[in-house]
Amino acid sequence: MAELGCPDGYTVALFDRGGRAQQGELFNAASLTWSRVLDDTSEAQVVVPYQGPDCCDLLGEAWPWCNEIGLYRDELLVWQGPIETIVYGREQTTITAKDITAWLSHRVIRTLIDYSATGLGAADLTTIAETLVRQALAVDDPNIEQYLLLVMSGVTGERKYPANGSYVYDELAELARTGIDFTTIGRRLIIAGEVPIARLSGLIDEHFAGELQVVKDGRLSATAAVVVGKNVTGTAGGVGTCGLLETLATEQEILDQPSATAEAESIVQAGTFPITLQVPDGSLLDPSAPVGINELIPGVIIPVTSSETCYELAADLRLKRLQVSFDTEGERVAVSLVPVGVEG
Repeated sequence: MAELGCPDGYTVALFDRGGRAQQGELFNAASLTWSRVLDDTSEAQVVVPYQGPDCCDLLGEAWPWCNEIGLYRDELLVWQGPIETIVYGREQTTITAKDITAWLSHRVIRTLIDYSATGLGAADLTTIAETLVRQALAVDDPNIEQYLLLVMSGVTGERKYPANGSYVYDELAELARTGIDFTTIGRRLIIAGEVPIARLSGLIDEHFAGELQVVKDGRLSATAAVVVGKNVTGTAGGVGTCGLLETLATEQEILDQPSATAEAESIVQAGTFPITLQVPDGSLLDPSAPVGINELIPGVIIPVTSSETCYELAADLRLKRLQVSFDTEGERVAVSLVPVGVEG
């Protein structure tokens, strides 16, 4: 069984654009942070103290978007992406980079993409997302397209994107609100349905530095939902055990009935259980946790059991964000988990 463990250290490598050729290493970083995020662009930051002319030569030749950094936990690559800013100071240089989805924020939809009744017709939302991404990379691909991992969502919808009307990333983020998820690990861009991509080993109270809490909270309840799109309305649910609790949402970007219904169903599913197991946001994992660092991909399911409160509860939680920092005091691995169902 894999274990999170404690690394001996990190190596920061400088790459060309696309991450194909390593151009050097930035030794003895004073501190670094990196993350993985569901349905968003993650960030890494490295602080490099002044170490003489050789290091300055390497840093001085680095340029935003022309270079990337890769972070190795011991010898395992855990993060890679293009440099966005470099701040040179007298005593240290700070590099901030984004994961490879940052390119999509700088790519405009160039030609009409029409998955409506007047065009190609409705399609799986993953297929629509794939078309957006591949068009974004068609003219200039910074070594992303070959690493696409696509899993059909099972949700069919209609979308129509005019030329020069929006950025690819913004439309990908909209799709992520209505039936798909996306995340990255290294150069890999994963686009999939909201069905979990993997299930990890179970964690218990002692695997977290913070206190787990069981919460019965009626404010989170929803037994029925109405989603209003553009000329379409989706509904789901009805009267629950404790009565009718309705939620109304407006999403004018939704053009078709299946997408509106899928979002309504998601709202009801999320509000079905008024009892939740809460792991405080950003809780640190103990090195003994039975999960490997590269298993911690946003979207995976992590079963968690708490037996140290008056209400023992086991729940399937979904990894939303991984935030890692490393400095002279060692490594800290923080997770943000959201509920997807409970068992008590």
